[in-house]
Amino acid sequence: MTETPPDSDTTEQLLKILLAREHARADAWLRKDRRALDALLAPDYTEINNFGRFTREDILNRIFNLFSLHSFTIKAPHVRRTGKDTAVITYTCTVDSTLGKVKKIGTFPVTAQYSLIGKLWKISLWQATPVPET
Repeated sequence: MTETPPDSDTTEQLLKILLAREHARADAWLRKDRRALDALLAPDYTEINNFGRFTREDILNRIFNLFSLHSFTIKAPHVRRTGKDTAVITYTCTVDSTLGKVKKIGTFPVTAQYSLIGKLWKISLWQATPVPET
């Protein structure tokens, strides 16, 4: 990861940066690269997904060894700056994953809140909202 923050003055530039971070997050899970995932997460990271609500420590120390991401696609991303050093990216993801022996396949809306920490955008909150089956 670069130590120099990419220019994020425009919405288009910020979208490219955060979209790249989201792809890096998925790639870390796909490759089972704990170090890469760790580098993307803010100290106060929280994740809410199909399996529950997890802290940074939960994700890295408990869930990481149990979770397998088989595929992950991002559609229709949008970004909004929410403060000088904060931004939110939203999109729809299609995911195929397994936690232990529980397999989840589906399409979910995602909201990821980012904070600029030092010179890097890090994920503070990542939420994939389960949509009730009808």
